[in-house]
Amino acid sequence: MATILIIDDDPIYAGMLQQRLERAGHQVSLHVGPFGSTLAARRPGLDLIILDVFMPGLDGPALLDLIRKDGGSSRPKVVFCSSMDAESLSELAARHQASGFIAKSAAREHVIESLERLLGAPARSLKPQP
Repeated sequence: MATILIIDDDPIYAGMLQQRLERAGHQVSLHVGPFGSTLAARRPGLDLIILDVFMPGLDGPALLDLIRKDGGSSRPKVVFCSSMDAESLSELAARHQASGFIAKSAAREHVIESLERLLGAPARSLKPQP
């Protein structure tokens, strides 16, 4: 089980992702929008931050810089999340030294498998939603 923080300005997408990750056995918290999220990112024991790329007022790459400067001794992995095409998202993640990326359009199973691979956890099969 990993401790994950989702930072996204879209509460519907973020809520769905939170439910998926919780069903896979992770402890997940959600911060809607970028402002104030650096405080949430300093929480001890945080393993992963899923960070939306496009948010009004402060985009994901700029927020990642703030989190790194303000992070103290905690250095969770950070994954960019966006609806942009995979090649551009991959390049953006590499340019900002993010740990990885996920496309918002990715299938549920692919998202869970990708994140668990990044965390070094075994992929779990997900129970179908009722």
